[in-house]
Formats: sequence, structure tokens, C-alpha cells
Amino acid sequence: MKPNPSVNCRRLTTLRFVPALLLSLLCCLSAHTAFASRPLSQLVDQKAGLYLEATQLDQHIKQFLHSQLASRFRETDVFQHWLRSQDVKNLKQGLTQLETLTQRPLLPLLRDLFGESVGLAVFNNGPDQNPSILLLTDVKDPAATRALFADWFQKTGVRVTESTHLDIPCFTASQQTADAEKASPGIHYTFLQQTLILSENENLLHSSVALFAALQEGKPLKEQNCLYNHKMYQRARAVLADDVTGSAFLNPRAWDEFIKPPRNEVEQGIVNWWQKTGALIAGLHLKNTLALETVILFNSEVIDLPLLNILQTSASTPDPYTLIPQKALAVMAGQLNLQLLTQKFVDFYAQKHPEKWKKIHAASVGLLGGLDPITDIASALGPNVLFYSVPRQQLSFDAISFDGLIAMQLSPPENASSSSEKSSYHLALENVAHFLMNSVLVQHNTDAKHKDKPAILKVEDHDLYHLRWIDHLGPYQPAYGISDQQLVLASSPDLVREFFTLKSEDSLAALPLFQSWKETFFQEEKQLCFLNISSIRTFIEQNSDFLAEQLSRQQDSDLAKGKSKLAGLKSLLESFDGVFLAAGLQKTQVRIVIGLGSLSPTR
Repeated sequence: MKPNPSVNCRRLTTLRFVPALLLSLLCCLSAHTAFASRPLSQLVDQKAGLYLEATQLDQHIKQFLHSQLASRFRETDVFQHWLRSQDVKNLKQGLTQLETLTQRPLLPLLRDLFGESVGLAVFNNGPDQNPSILLLTDVKDPAATRALFADWFQKTGVRVTESTHLDIPCFTASQQTADAEKASPGIHYTFLQQTLILSENENLLHSSVALFAALQEGKPLKEQNCLYNHKMYQRARAVLADDVTGSAFLNPRAWDEFIKPPRNEVEQGIVNWWQKTGALIAGLHLKNTLALETVILFNSEVIDLPLLNILQTSASTPDPYTLIPQKALAVMAGQLNLQLLTQKFVDFYAQKHPEKWKKIHAASVGLLGGLDPITDIASALGPNVLFYSVPRQQLSFDAISFDGLIAMQLSPPENASSSSEKSSYHLALENVAHFLMNSVLVQHNTDAKHKDKPAILKVEDHDLYHLRWIDHLGPYQPAYGISDQQLVLASSPDLVREFFTLKSEDSLAALPLFQSWKETFFQEEKQLCFLNISSIRTFIEQNSDFLAEQLSRQQDSDLAKGKSKLAGLKSLLESFDGVFLAAGLQKTQVRIVIGLGSLSPTR
């Protein structure tokens, strides 16, 4: 039979996308394979702008597939509905065609082709050309893979030509067509012992061959111009956890030519960050917790960025997690330089409205008993600041379904050593709180419709703290509490009482899931957002009728739709117990970790 050029073109196009398809299917791989003899980055040129690598796939994926997180997700309605979708049917059809083409079951094929390590490097070819890709993989049996390729190419009508580079055989797979102008570029590949390398760019393939040949000749590895020896790559790998399943390394300097001149202050800030960034690396954790760890490394240890100064990190400052109840639904906690933040805001406002700021500043000093709002009060607030929300005891349709609390650590300046000086800071803060509360009372009670039940200010003084709140102010009871160490603002006085009397064993810090995550992912990362999915599930179960009716009001008052929407949310939340985002900011790097997982340990 005479080959059909159009069919061959489609076949070669399909062949080009096979590596990408197989990479996307690595999550199905769970059989044992041989351990890679060396990092694949030793065969990648230093000019790579992006490099992705996955290692020890069998161990990590098998562990993840047997975890509570994966098991519980497979039982959710969301996953079961996805299994019945047309996308899955199309995927199964494509995999069946691939198995028919290769005459091999899919999982053994993936195991043989990808072995234990897979690498993908992307090279910048300038703004006028598409980037080039280099795929590296350690195969289980090079001879069997050669035979598989030969059979595959014969069935698809692909022509293979052989050449040599540094006495190492290289191959080019291309379509057979009579029209040379319609011919697509070929795919170049070679086998370097256990490692299979493919690329549409022959020069990249030759670069890997040269690195391999130099190592075979006994030349020192440290002298090779490979990515493995790149200083920023080595520094990036050193800060990433050792047990990540896969990683992605970005070299910003390879893409600098795409950065356009900034047109405004926002773009200028982005460009400054980009220029100060020496590398970015991300690592994927596949455990009972699915987590992505990202680290931005600066190209100098002397970096002065306003955000890093405002979001300060101090290892000597204790974490505030013992102050947060376990029933909290959502948590935001971190360290904040309130004085610097206030100063920058004031500088901006004073520059725009100098006369208004003079009046505001004079009024503030008077209200604060002679203390300056920036140099005195703002410097005494922090560095720990936290927010958390808890379910409301009584739900109503005219109020949100949770109460919230904000707490700020009080750290008076070191020169305020006597008790009288410390009291002046508390007195100044209380003056502001009283002024704000009285203003709310006046505004509320001057309304004629509240004359029969006016709002009133209530007071409680305890040994450890003082509490003030407004009663009869609609569904909320704004309150504040103050002690020697904390200033607390809340939507209910009950939250303030609980905050100052909470026992450590009832706090978020004692929750097993939170303990495990802190020890594993954010020991030094002080900025944290946490969603307590276990508490959210309990809240939904206890108030399902009310929440379904509340959701139905957004669905044309259709209660059935409200119940269906709530049921879908409950099903999704059954698969995990918490979600977190943690960040640590230092002068040399920024680390961000985001993850979700379940309480039960990995089996």
C-alpha cells in the first residue's frame, strides 16, 4: 500500500504529543522501577529557562493513592460525576487507541518508558520563535524501548534516519511525504545508556550528548556546563524539601527580553521584583497532604523591598496558635510591622492632603492623651496579628453566619518600663475605643426607630483583661478587650471572653492535623491562612436546614436547588479536613506553601 501523506502527517503530529500525554498520565503509575543512576539535570544545558523533573514516582504515587485524602475523594459525588462525564469517556477512548497502537497495556508501557525519573527542559529561542523542549527519561529496558519505537514507527509510516554525534548514534523520526514544503520538522532522539532523550531541536540533543560524552571521558562533573552545576539551581534545590515528588525550576534571566518597560508604579514594582529574583522553584508533595511548595530566591542577600519589611519575620516571636480555638472556621495569622505600614500610608496621605493631615494628626494626639499615633501607638502594636471566625450561636437571615475576632499583640517600646508608662498606652487605646463606640451609640440612638430600645454600652473588668461592648445594636455586639499583652476587637463579647480564657489543650495548636502540618510545612513560615474543613463540615451538618434555605434565596427561592447545592458542597468537603497557605518572608527568599489534606496518617 502507498502511504497517505495526510494520514502520515496526522500520525507524526500525534507522535509529537505522545510524550506530553504520557507525562499527564504519570499519576496512574504505581509499579516498582529501577532507581535513576544520576540526576537528569546533569544532561541539561545551563541555558534552560524552565526545568521540570519528577523522581521516585512509584513510591510517592503509590503512597498517595493509598492515602485517606485520595480514598475519600474517590467516594465523593463530584468525583463519581466526573467519572461519568464525556471527558473521561474521550480519555478512555484515547488510551484504548494508544494500547491498540503499541499492543501493550498502558501501565507497563508507562513503567518501561519513564522508569524512575522524568525531566522536561524548556529553552527560550527569542521573541520571534517558539521555545524548544527537551524531554529526558530513564527507561527500564533500552533495548525493549528501541524495539517498541521501531514497531511504532513502522505502523505509523514514520521514517527514521540515523546519524552520529561524538560517536553516539542519534535518530530523527519524520513523516514520509512527497511534498518537501509540507513536511514537518522531525523529532530527534537518542539513548544515552538508560536515558532516552527527545527534542525537536537537534542542537539541544547534541548538547546533551556532549555533556554525556564528557562524563564518559572522565572529565570532572563540576566543570561541565550543565544545569546541575548552575549556582541558582543548586541553591534552589537546597531550599526545597528532599522528599518532593516533582519540582519546577524557573531561571528568570532566560526570559528577561520579554519584560517590557514599566508604564506605571504597579508595573515598576513587578519589574523590580522580577529583576531581584534570581530563581524560582516549586515542589509537589504527594502524601496524605497534597501540597505545593514554592520558593522565590533573590539574586542578592542585600534586598530592600517594602513588602518584606512590612511582613516582618522574627524567629524569637512565639506563634499565636494557642490563642485560637479549635472550632475556628477560618484563620489568618502572621507578623506585621504596623508602624511601617502606618507610616507609609500617612506619608502617602500627607503628600496628597497636607492640610487635612495636620488637623487629623492634631486631633489624634489629643485623643491619645499626648501620644503620637505613629511613633508611639503604632510602634506598640504587633508584631503578631491574627483574625479568626467561629459559627454564630444564633443564625439569622439578616446577618452573616459567623462571628469574627481580630487580636493584636501589644509591645510597648523598651523605654516604657514603669507601670505608669505602660498604662498610658492602654489608656490611649481605650480612649480611641471609647470614642468609636460612643460615636456608634450616638449614630444609632438618634434614629427615631430605635428610641424604644436604645443601644447601651456594657462594661466588664476582670483580673487579666477589661471588656467593653455595645448591646442592642441589631444582630451584632461589637466589643473590645485589652490586657497587658493583647488588644482584641470582636463582633461578640463572648469571643473576647473565650480568647482571654482559652486553654492551650483546646486551642488550634493542639489539633493533631494542625500539629502535623506545622512540623512538616511551616515551622518558620509566620504568615498563615487556614481553613478548618472539619469545623466547617460540622457547622453545615448542624445547620443544614437553615443554610439550604439561605442558599435557596440565591436560587429563585427554590428550596430543592438550595439543598442540592449544599449537598454538593458537603460531598466535596468530605474528602479532606483542612486547607492552608503559609508564607515565610526573609531578606534572601520568600517561601510559600499551599496544601490540603486529611487527618488520618498515610497508610
